[in-house]
Amino acid sequence: MTNNILISGWFYIRSARGGLHLVADGHIFYEDGGSHPRRVTWRCARSYQKAERCQVALCLRDGRLVYFRGSHNHPATYNPAKHDSRRFQVDPMGKYKIVASPAPRGASVIAAPAPLVPPAPHAGILL
Repeated sequence: MTNNILISGWFYIRSARGGLHLVADGHIFYEDGGSHPRRVTWRCARSYQKAERCQVALCLRDGRLVYFRGSHNHPATYNPAKHDSRRFQVDPMGKYKIVASPAPRGASVIAAPAPLVPPAPHAGILL
């Protein structure tokens, strides 16, 4: 069991290139400009990337998005237990920013625990 904090509901993130993405039920969706000008559809990262990869947003830590990049069957056969041994990334390059928007109804964001502070360099000398 990892110490990641899950977010319920949905929220928006903005990429470094300025694109708006939707995070819902843990999955990152890209805006898909369809034929209807007033209708915004959201395409999952798996189909957007035309590969068996889906970006899964896990939680927020220090204001950054924590997400998982890997391959899995989406979404009916998605097995979270398979991902426990895979690599999780804390938005390494500041790629995504949380967009300020009204909080969704019934959603709660739980703050992640503070990161461990490494001991001072001189602490080893005292031991």
